[in-house]
Amino acid sequence: MARIFKFKQFAMTDEHCGMRIGTDGVLLGAWAGVSAATRRVADIGAGCGVVALMLAQRAAQAAVDAVECDAGAADDARANFAASPWPHRLRLHVCAFDDFRPGVPFDLVASNPPFFTETLRSPDSARAAARHAGALCFDSLAARCAAGLLAPGGRLAVVLPCASDDATLLSAAMHHLHPRRHCLVRNSPAAAPKRSLWEFGFEPGPCDTATLTIRDADGAFADGYRAITRDFHIHMQ
Repeated sequence: MARIFKFKQFAMTDEHCGMRIGTDGVLLGAWAGVSAATRRVADIGAGCGVVALMLAQRAAQAAVDAVECDAGAADDARANFAASPWPHRLRLHVCAFDDFRPGVPFDLVASNPPFFTETLRSPDSARAAARHAGALCFDSLAARCAAGLLAPGGRLAVVLPCASDDATLLSAAMHHLHPRRHCLVRNSPAAAPKRSLWEFGFEPGPCDTATLTIRDADGAFADGYRAITRDFHIHMQ
């Protein structure tokens, strides 16, 4: 029986996806910057489509293109998009990122890319492929954005491990992308940050910085996490 995850405006499954629905994707979908001017959105390495669906909910005027090369994950995304309130605005591309040729640039490119770079890979081949950075990495995202995937005033939003922050900034600079927003994410008040939410653009300027804690010391969801996800999680008010 398929696992069903219910959000406030849509429900979805990750039954055939190597990377299950998790906090990283939900954070990115809730945090990435959208506005009334956001008309074209791309979710690169979309998996089962949770980020694409969240962005379709938040940017009601936008067309959302989701790129996923894994057949099982693409099957889940296809079913999830068809069952959503926005099937006419969600388009799935089953191909490698290198083969994605949209022809028109995007106002927002979002990605929760693989980040597992250690020698030992998961024995689950689908999970290993979904997590391994050899297939899709930040540098390839930055290079494609600089080459025309991102509109001149557009933004690239990603979630990555904090341990890669220096490498992320160096890669962005090499491709003439400037950090405009940065959020360090920790699991609890006493924990060190583990994830970075980054948003890059072509225009230089100050970078807005913040810290987000997912759970309070008592294990309940923290106010900051509740605030950015309350439009999605059914238990958030």
